Amino acid sequence: MDPAVLPVELWRVILGYLPLPDLGRCSQVCRAWRELILSLDKTLWRQLCLRCPECRHPNWPNRPDVEPQSWREALRQHALASRTWTQNGAEVDASNCLYLFRRRKDRRVWHVGAGCELESLRGALSVAGPFDRVVLHPGVYEEQTELLLKLPVEIVGRGRLGEVALLVSIEQQCPTARLCNLVLMPAWFSPVIYKTSSGHVQLDNCNVEGGQLQVRGPGTCQARFCSFGQASGAHFQSVALSLLDSCDFSGSDGASVTVDGLPVSDRNWAFRHLAALARACTAGGEPGGGGRASLAPDQWPLPPPCVLGEGTVIEDDCSESEASDEEEVEERDGGDGALYRPAYRLAHSSHGLSHLLGRAPRSLSSPAPPELSTLQQELQEDGEARALVTSVQGCLLRGCLFRDGKGGVLVCNHGQARLEANVFRTLTYAVRCIQNAKIVMLRNEVRGCRATGVFFRLASQGLVAENNIHSNAEAGVDIRKGANPIVLCNRIHSGLRSGIVVLGNGKGSIRGNQIYGNKEAGIYILYNGNPAVRKCHP
Repeated sequence: MDPAVLPVELWRVILGYLPLPDLGRCSQVCRAWRELILSLDKTLWRQLCLRCPECRHPNWPNRPDVEPQSWREALRQHALASRTWTQNGAEVDASNCLYLFRRRKDRRVWHVGAGCELESLRGALSVAGPFDRVVLHPGVYEEQTELLLKLPVEIVGRGRLGEVALLVSIEQQCPTARLCNLVLMPAWFSPVIYKTSSGHVQLDNCNVEGGQLQVRGPGTCQARFCSFGQASGAHFQSVALSLLDSCDFSGSDGASVTVDGLPVSDRNWAFRHLAALARACTAGGEPGGGGRASLAPDQWPLPPPCVLGEGTVIEDDCSESEASDEEEVEERDGGDGALYRPAYRLAHSSHGLSHLLGRAPRSLSSPAPPELSTLQQELQEDGEARALVTSVQGCLLRGCLFRDGKGGVLVCNHGQARLEANVFRTLTYAVRCIQNAKIVMLRNEVRGCRATGVFFRLASQGLVAENNIHSNAEAGVDIRKGANPIVLCNRIHSGLRSGIVVLGNGKGSIRGNQIYGNKEAGIYILYNGNPAVRKCHP
């Protein structure tokens, strides 16, 4: 049938009755049918995407009011992502176990719940085969002892998010697993909800409440569109690679995400797949947006391991951002050459020379303010920054929202992390990089922190580029105790104290930043602080 026979409005009504597979078949009939199907992007495809219980808004959580470029493409990406937990990289030594990663056509679906064939998750796992799907019907499922996943399985909640709750502690001992559309809460005997030390786990559209996700190398994790609520967090320790994409962290008692320790040299089967996915989907644009990065793909690093640690030893004087800020005040007010806080102040309007400025003709030879370089230009000129971008490995956090809690991201003990297009707001601190750790921060927004926004300490390094850091109670960026980051092309403004603070043997390269509107100094250097500052202006 020629699509021109009926009005488009009638076609929309007719096609609205077709299931998703049939829509795909219709688009393959001919070019006219394909164009008809594609023309329904903001109507039919939008409804299908938002109706899917396993999907959230493509721009959630930072910009849910902004529509994606294509709803059909967003739904397609959701469908592809639901299968990535079984994808297998071409491992040379894995020929004998390739069958483990084959998504079998005959895999079974087990239904669990009242009136179903099985009544408990433990019972379903005892009979399920490799890559079977376990569907949990609405209800609360509680396990009194730890569950062991010994075969690859997919555990999916049926209905809307929130209708299926699991009170469990799960240890994964198989190569891969997937959890979807579940509310995960800790069992009475352990705060750890899910842990793996060798396999790959994928979490899609899950809520984690009051418990911890724990991944140790060479295990890996990919979490998409997940929420971590009060007293929840993710801990990655010596992990080769993990991705947290479009997740919401709120109400944390400590750091929401902790990356601890060097990544292990071992790699599991998912490493290559996750590395390719991270490179292909590098975020950019405005904070919280989903645009492409302005750098060429070959300029981006291969995202690697994340590590979060339990039992991490952190010195008492750097474990709390509040303590570090008190230390800064002590260094200002006491010790050799105490300065900066006079007993009285003079109004600059009464005692300055500002009344002469209007009469003085501008000299033709006076230098114009320096023109800000772009990040691409700075990276072309700075081989060290370029190497840092391409070498830093660790946990990749992209398009996430950190809000209304104590801490955002803590990277320590030689840990490495990459933060892209995230939003940090109303926290005590946003990012802490300490103890020889390395981070790369690109196009994030850091605002409204009750202490310092981005904090470097104890020989840590990193690249902080094209971020919007503003309205923080302490410094926007704080560098001390041998830390040596590169701070490029940021907007650091509207702080209640200084824009950038460098002290206590802190170093760093500060170039091409806009620093303005802060109540104290734009860049505040004292007590053996020794940064290189160039081309910064209001």
